[in-house]
Amino acid sequence: MSEKRPHPHFDDKGALDWHTSFAEALATARASGKKIFIELGRELCSQCRSLVQGVVPRSDVAPVLREHFVALAADADDPEPEVVELAQRLEGAMMLPFVIFADAEGRFLTGYSGTTTPPYFLRTLNKLVGKPAPENR
Repeated sequence: MSEKRPHPHFDDKGALDWHTSFAEALATARASGKKIFIELGRELCSQCRSLVQGVVPRSDVAPVLREHFVALAADADDPEPEVVELAQRLEGAMMLPFVIFADAEGRFLTGYSGTTTPPYFLRTLNKLVGKPAPENR
């Protein structure tokens, strides 16, 4: 296996292999049958940093992401048209990061904007992969 590509702005402690191109993430998702997790943010966004550094590498989150998702770090300052199209599906999205989930064909599944807690993020992941979330988390 090749070495993981780091997130372009934040240290996720080696949790994920981050794509920076939608086309590459989509090709990997199609080949692997995984969904796509898109973090649309920017380097100066503290909530983006919190997601990538504080939520993604958690021992209860990272394994679910690695098993079921391809990660895409999308740049909010220069977003690709495909990512913009997906982001427009987020109702009421006003603050970064925009967290978007798409299927292996690049179709919007769900998402949200702004800060998140580890339990909320994990519940979202578990719903997407059809696994019930543990109670009281």
